[in-house]
Amino acid sequence: MADVIFEASLEIKAAQANNIPQIVGDWWKETSKQSNSPATPGKLYAVGNYLVQLVKNSLSDGKSDGKVTAIFDEEKIKIVIEDFGTEEKEINLNVKGEYGMKESIEYFDVFNIESKGKLYEKDRRNMIEEVDESDVYAGSKVTIIKYHITPVEEEEETWQSGRNFGQRM
Repeated sequence: MADVIFEASLEIKAAQANNIPQIVGDWWKETSKQSNSPATPGKLYAVGNYLVQLVKNSLSDGKSDGKVTAIFDEEKIKIVIEDFGTEEKEINLNVKGEYGMKESIEYFDVFNIESKGKLYEKDRRNMIEEVDESDVYAGSKVTIIKYHITPVEEEEETWQSGRNFGQRM
């Protein structure tokens, strides 16, 4: 696990729902500069555009407060979007536009949604599927991760015999 090099949070009140694009956009520009992240400026820009749309999707109904937390380390950017709603919430997976939900799911390396006591995760086909239980029953929580580096899969150890089984005994 890489050490955290920078972490910042933004609280959004329900009354600010109409201003989410401006508030989150400005916050992300400042936060990504302060982070001194090894991510490229293009990657930071793209993450910011997706982030604005995901926060709008989570909090734009104006019914509850929320919080966005960005955690930067040497390997990745992790963002957690929390809706502090007091009621169970329907997650809208049908966001339109250049940075819609489908594109967000495809773009991020890890994409998890917790809502109504269930955990949904992105699978290898870029589809969201229920994988486990969650402790989030009221509101919702979206966790996204984008790696700066390509995660390396470690090779499995293979046992090799000194004997060639094609030979006669």
